[in-house]
Amino acid sequence: MLEPQTRAALTDMLHPPTGFTLSHAVATTFTLDLDTALIIPLSFAAHRVTASVDPIGILDAVRRAAAKLDIFAQAGQVGIEIPPSALVAFLEPMVHPVEVKKGIFHPKVWFLEYERGDERAYRFVCASRNLTADRSWDVVIALDGAPALPSERAAARKMNEPLVRLLRSLPGAAVRALPRSRRARIEALASSIRDVVWIPPAGMRDLSFHVWGVGERPQPEFWGVRGLFISPFLTDAGLIELKKGAYGDAYLVSRGTSIDALAPPTFDRKLRRAYVLDDAADFEAEDASSPSRRPVLRGLHAKTYVFDRQDGAHVFLGSLNATGPALHENVEVMVEAVGKVKTFGVEKTLEGLKEFLQEFEYTGGVEESENEKADRDLSAVLRRIAGVRLHARVVHGESYELHVWREGSVVLSPDVELSWHPITRTGLVIPGLPGGPDDPSSVSDLGLTDITPFIIVTARDARGERFAQRTVVVAELHDDPADRRDAVIAAHLTDRAAFMRFLMLLLELGGFTFPGAGGGGSWQPVAAGSAHTPGLFEALMRAVGPDRTGLEDVQRVIDYLGKQPDGTSVLPQGFEALWGSIWAAQQTMQSEHHG
Repeated sequence: MLEPQTRAALTDMLHPPTGFTLSHAVATTFTLDLDTALIIPLSFAAHRVTASVDPIGILDAVRRAAAKLDIFAQAGQVGIEIPPSALVAFLEPMVHPVEVKKGIFHPKVWFLEYERGDERAYRFVCASRNLTADRSWDVVIALDGAPALPSERAAARKMNEPLVRLLRSLPGAAVRALPRSRRARIEALASSIRDVVWIPPAGMRDLSFHVWGVGERPQPEFWGVRGLFISPFLTDAGLIELKKGAYGDAYLVSRGTSIDALAPPTFDRKLRRAYVLDDAADFEAEDASSPSRRPVLRGLHAKTYVFDRQDGAHVFLGSLNATGPALHENVEVMVEAVGKVKTFGVEKTLEGLKEFLQEFEYTGGVEESENEKADRDLSAVLRRIAGVRLHARVVHGESYELHVWREGSVVLSPDVELSWHPITRTGLVIPGLPGGPDDPSSVSDLGLTDITPFIIVTARDARGERFAQRTVVVAELHDDPADRRDAVIAAHLTDRAAFMRFLMLLLELGGFTFPGAGGGGSWQPVAAGSAHTPGLFEALMRAVGPDRTGLEDVQRVIDYLGKQPDGTSVLPQGFEALWGSIWAAQQTMQSEHHG
């Protein structure tokens, strides 16, 4: 189950089955990097594009995914690189920070629905990995599913009840209220997931889903004649609770600092051996001294528990650390599957990992350092702050202004200093937090593409520059200009080739292509010419229809370009006249359809 030498890429696991396209996806994660989130839409795009060779393809993929993807992350654990990409503006509708009443929001799962005509296919991905660029050793399981037959429906609903409960809880946990359409879509996905039959991994059977922190606490059967516990983070109470189910020998794979922080009674005779990643299997440390980036996780991050029983090896994997808070406070998800002991059991799993592990000699007595305490305290502060609702109103004068305010207040330690700024104003440092509704803070002299609901809040330990962390808080944006995202698109349409590439992607989104067009590369000669390219008029006319929106996207961008100095210079020669005929036909058809 844990094979570091063949770590699967998350993007490969999200890719639709052959012939299918993405209908809807919901993801959960503890920490979220917005930069990493930009990569995810490429998993669902119809073309293989990279940021270095096809920025228009990246833009189009993110635009498409924004309407079909919802990502829920722990408030206070959302990060971004500085300076940010302008394309994060298209992530705004799909990023939802959440706050839970107790503990933290810690699951790392994906619910995916794919479509091919009226046919539906499903996938559930459960991992120990966050949606970040961390270079850690993780574990993941991906399950494909299909709608249950009538005879299978009762069993499917019983199995899927924990997943459905988790899905339905997400909109209510969001700090910022989700639009009604997104809430309805998540409810529809939950109803569909309820009736899905999942295919176990090869050689395994008897799937079960365990969800902590939502509804009744699960009662997974953590017991067996032998037990293996793979967890990067440990507490005495958590490990003891898990370990008591191993009647015979128990083995531990963790981090050295976590093992040595255990009390001697926890490290008893039952625990035969403890292992850590071999130095050669670990990654080099990365510089995390600057608050401009979140510390990058490295080393072991997988969470897997194996119990050998007479009926087989019961393997649990997902987000649950061997800690008291994970078992009794947090929102966590684990998948259980059963396989043969000789294939998936404790000894076989350790044998498969032996080249990556080295035995660890427990010495004990390691206490949390002052640096670790400061970082932990600042993380808790940011989670509290990110749980406060922020609002931002756009005010238009000679330039744009953002008036930002918060609901409620936050009580902080005098040792913590706060500052904030919109992500688009990286050099700006505004002390404290935004004011209340009657005394909002303002940021002036903004361009249209500078408007954003993403606010970076930095918490700094007043005892020194060394201890600082930051997070992205998503404000509720009021009076958002309708053409703001069109301006972001226009900024990427730097020449005629870029515009034609954009037009091509919009046509292909609706299933309309040039005769003989073979993909992105074949369009470059077309894009460099005029609007009188053979097949262009026919392709555009086939895109005309009363219920199609691709041409409206083009019209909005053309309208925006027409308002800018030299904006229409990126349009191919003769395109405006051609487009006028196409747009008139589209409006006529819509009028007749609705009239």
